[in-house]
Formats: sequence, C-alpha cells, structure tokens
Amino acid sequence: MNLKNFRFNIIIRVMIISALALILAFVLVKTKWLFTPLVIGILLVSAVINLIYYVEKTNSDLTQFLISIKQGSFTNSFKGSKGSNQERLSQAFNEVIEEFQKIRIEKESQYQYLRTLNENIGISIISYSDEGQVELMNPSAKNLLKKPYLKNIRDVEAVDPNLYHAITTLHSGERRVINAFIKDEIIQLSLHIKDFILQNKSFRIVLLQNIHIELEQKEVEAWQKLISVLTHEIMNSVTPIVSLSTAINQMLNNKELSQLPVDDQKDIITSIQTIENRSKGLLKFVNAYKDFSKTPELKIIDVDISGMIERITSLLKPDLEKSSIKLKLDIKGSELKVKADHELLEQVLINLLKNAIEALDGSQKGEIRISARRAGARKIALTIEDNGPGMTKETIDRIFIPFYTTKKKGTGIGLSFARQIMKLHNGSITAQSEPEKGTMFHLEF
Repeated sequence: MNLKNFRFNIIIRVMIISALALILAFVLVKTKWLFTPLVIGILLVSAVINLIYYVEKTNSDLTQFLISIKQGSFTNSFKGSKGSNQERLSQAFNEVIEEFQKIRIEKESQYQYLRTLNENIGISIISYSDEGQVELMNPSAKNLLKKPYLKNIRDVEAVDPNLYHAITTLHSGERRVINAFIKDEIIQLSLHIKDFILQNKSFRIVLLQNIHIELEQKEVEAWQKLISVLTHEIMNSVTPIVSLSTAINQMLNNKELSQLPVDDQKDIITSIQTIENRSKGLLKFVNAYKDFSKTPELKIIDVDISGMIERITSLLKPDLEKSSIKLKLDIKGSELKVKADHELLEQVLINLLKNAIEALDGSQKGEIRISARRAGARKIALTIEDNGPGMTKETIDRIFIPFYTTKKKGTGIGLSFARQIMKLHNGSITAQSEPEKGTMFHLEF
C-alpha cells in the first residue's frame, strides 16, 4: 500500500512539474507577459524542490531505519505529516522497530538468565576454541581450579597435568572420573567433554564436578551399614559363648574339677579361660566398631586452631623427645578460629600426630611439620607432614577404609573416624604420600 502511494505521489508531482513546464514555455513563446511567466517559474521551481525533498526524505528515513537495524540501537522513531503517505511510511518503520525492540528485550532476558545460571551453578564450566583460547570460565570453575583467569586451555597443565591431559584427549560425549591434585588437595573429578560448532567455528565445553565429598559420604554410609549388620550378627553369637564359658569355668572351679585328674583339670581350665578371654576380646573388638558406626553428637563452640595445636604438641612433647623427632610449626595468622566440637577435633589431630610419630619410629632424622593458614575468606587449611618411609599408592587409596590398617596392633578405625568427624564439620581430609618421601595429611575447615 505504501509503495503504491509512494508511486502515486511521485507521478502526481512529475505531472505537475511537466504541466508547469509546458505552461511556462507556452507563455514565453505565445505571449509577452512578464509577471505571469515569473509566477509560473516560481511554482515550477517549488514543485521540483518538493519532489526532491519528498524523495530525499523518504530515502533518509529508509537509510536511518536500515542503519538502526544494523547497529541494533532500536531507539529511533519516525514522524510524518498527518494524513500523508510519509506518516504511513513512518508508522510502518516504527512498527518494525518495536518488533525488533521486543526481540532484543527477549534476547537480553535470556542472556541474563543464562548468565545468572552460569554464575550460580555448582558444576564448573570451561569452553575453549580449536586454538585453545578460553572463551568461557564460570565462577565455579575458578574456585575449583583456584585460578581467577585462564587465557588458554594449556594453562590448566600448570594446575594439574593429569587434568589437562584428560581434557585434551577425551572424545566428545565421553565421561571419566579422575584424581586431581590442586593446591595441595587431592580431589576426585567427574569430567564430561562436549564438542560443538558455532558459526563455522569449533568449540569444546568441559564440565567438571567435584564428587570427592559425595563419594566419601556414600562410602562412609555403606561401611556404617555393613558394620551395623556385622555387629548385630557377631554379638548374637559371642554373647552366649561368653556367658556359657564363664558359667562352666565357675562350675569347674567350684565342684566337678576336683574329681578329674590333675592334667585334665589344667587342660580344661586353660581351654575355658582361653575361650573366655578370646570371647571378651572379640566383644571388645566388636564394640569398638559398633561405636564407629554411630554418629557422634557435636557440641559446637568457637575453637582456636592455633591454641589447640600448641596444647596438643605440648601433650605429645615427651613422645617426640623420646623418639628424637624434630617438630616444626608454621602458623600463619592469629585469628584461625572455626566453629567445631573441641574434643572430637582435638582427638583427630592427636590421632594424626601419633600416626606420624609411629611412622618415624627408628628414624635417624625424624621431622614433623604442622602448618595452619587461611585458605580463602571462609576456609582454614591445616597440614601435618612427616618425612617418614611414606606409603605406596595402593596403601594411600585404602587408609580411610574402615578395618584397613598397616599396623600390627591397629584397629583400622582411626583415619576412618577422622574423616567421619571432618565430614560432620563440613570439612575434608586428604592424604598424599610416596615411598621414601614421607606422608602429608591435609585438612580443610
């Protein structure tokens, strides 16, 4: 409709100009008038100017409209004379711009939604191009890798070489669980890779999720259920044995024993005492694991980590001196306070230090180093390290499993108990060790 009106207006103006031109020529040739040709000439010039203005105004509006679309700044508005074709054309331009504004607002809302989701999601996301340039890295990824910025995916190699190798070698759609050592902490990561093409350019998305805490929690829960079943069955069997062996032992000591030969009497007494002692020992053993399967109640107070370390090292000072072990403290910061159960936390640290002392038994230059520092605004990191014989990878992978122990007289619940306590405090405990290079336990509160 607007195109037809535009054509009609042009034709009308051209016809008016043509008519005025013919009239002007006729007057100049056929008459000797002076004023009339002047008036007709002025009208002819005005008609030409009006035609030029009309065409240029339409072209100008169309140019502004196209530039507005190209630049994406849909803020221009167009006006025309009321009732004219220019008004209808301007109205059409304004309607198109309004539609573009709606689309832009929707896109902006979607962008803000995706941005908010990206910044608050718990999964770490990294996206990089074929050249390795990192295009996206959300806050979760920055916290996980402890890197505020990655320019190139190769920078991940400085964080952990195994993680970089897995990211660059996995195929699209492939998943893998790997162990990563990031800033003195061993964590288990679920890694998922996805390749995609955008505007003829290839990209790779890396999804990382720390499943270390979830795996540990599930493992502890599984062991607690197993322990509950074991203790129930063993207790049902052992309790009658203890009662019967005790009753028989008392009965033989009181009456029937005197009627038997001396050698038989000794054998019977020895056998029954052995049964009784072993049964009691088994009961004690089962009760120890039964206690482990129970979740202790926490008495939360403000605990000064620095003061606790000083008290514990003072308590264990005789053991350190007896084994000729040198102790080094590296406490950074005076306000190292956490909300925790003082007694349980102290027991964890005592167990770890005793393990270190036992590991250094017989060592010529034994040394234990305890360090504590802030690891961010809301975290405190504590490390207990010794230069003992260390452990193999197979051993280090099992030390937190209940019942597993490398000691001849160990129960296998010390480190399991330590991890359980740390989990109750929403903290973590990890271990790192190599043969002949010592062992390090890292705790975070």
